Amino acid sequence: MNRRALLKALALALSGPVLAQGACTPTPALAQGPYYLAGVPRRRDLREGEGVPFHLRLLVQDALCRPLRGARVDLWHADPLGRYSGFQMPGVAFRGYELADEGGGVEFLTHFPGWYPGRTPHFHLRVEAGGRVLVTQLFFPEEVIEAVYARPPYRTRGLPNVRNRQDGIFRADLLLSPKVEGEGFGAGFTLVLR
Repeated sequence: MNRRALLKALALALSGPVLAQGACTPTPALAQGPYYLAGVPRRRDLREGEGVPFHLRLLVQDALCRPLRGARVDLWHADPLGRYSGFQMPGVAFRGYELADEGGGVEFLTHFPGWYPGRTPHFHLRVEAGGRVLVTQLFFPEEVIEAVYARPPYRTRGLPNVRNRQDGIFRADLLLSPKVEGEGFGAGFTLVLR
């Protein structure tokens, strides 16, 4: 592992599960949710049209905290108006996959997701490595949701009709900690496969 990959892995690890006696806490699996598509392109930049930029940095590890080089990470989410491509609109907007680098790192540039009835805003993730699969979702703090939904094009729909604690799938341990980055936000998270 080169110095840059090592520093990147260390920075991402600090934003994920707490280490306990040389073991990493496995990331909770959640329902795959709506509209997974297997045949999406490999791409880092998922942005389409107008929206608040979001830079998602992920570290993929096994339960012994070892990076899972080459792990496939799929990311998908609703567009700013709460629609999923491939089902409610054509194409593969806000969908793609990347392969983890030698340090287990994966990055995506996308837009903050829109909401749809009955759910709080979230990202869907599917990670596949060495025959193991993790399907989960990542969530956002209420204050970040409020800041994003005050901006176009999100404000045309207003705030989500379901807050985090009202969402039946929400888990606090899958909450991102976004920071302002340029015109948008960015956050890191560590995904640990059993």
